[in-house]
Amino acid sequence: MNTIEKYEFFHDWYLTGISADLTGGTVELALMFDDREKRARLLFKGASRCLVNDFLIQNIISEVRILTDHSTHDYGRALDALEKSYFGKASGAPKPIAVFSATLGAELLIEFETLEIDAA
Repeated sequence: MNTIEKYEFFHDWYLTGISADLTGGTVELALMFDDREKRARLLFKGASRCLVNDFLIQNIISEVRILTDHSTHDYGRALDALEKSYFGKASGAPKPIAVFSATLGAELLIEFETLEIDAA
């Protein structure tokens, strides 16, 4: 997950699009930096659950964190939110959870297996 750090946790990047494919188990995010030139595509593979709140016409990311320590309070809170939104869905083995905090607009939780980042 050092790749997230390389982009300074995507602080002040814009979330411009979200695509989810249940059959393929993927969630794809389109991001654009404030200069409107740098762009990134985040592809979460093996995605089993995704929760998006407050998606607006403009969505600015404050921070992206990848939670992997299942014993932490933050992981427990994120997992609890996913389980409430997927009522009745049995949980499988613990997976990493991506947490997107917003300066403005959308906040996301994505439970996934692997992450690919393509940046231009």
